[in-house]
Amino acid sequence: MWRQIKSGLILKLFRLAALFYGLLFLVFYFDLDGKLLYYVWEPLMTRRYDKMKRKDNTATPYELKKDVAPD
Repeated sequence: MWRQIKSGLILKLFRLAALFYGLLFLVFYFDLDGKLLYYVWEPLMTRRYDKMKRKDNTATPYELKKDVAPD
């Protein structure tokens, strides 16, 4: 009886591992992770960071500091 349960469990684990391996292969073969990043993640992040308020660095006056490191 235990032998039958163990073999059934091993078979189920093998099927699960084969399915997982097949899914990972499809992701790799069709470059689905790169497509997700390019078509979904990057536009979302671009919209988010383009809307952020930032200090205008071009309005900051440029000054030459003479005493940067005292001797």
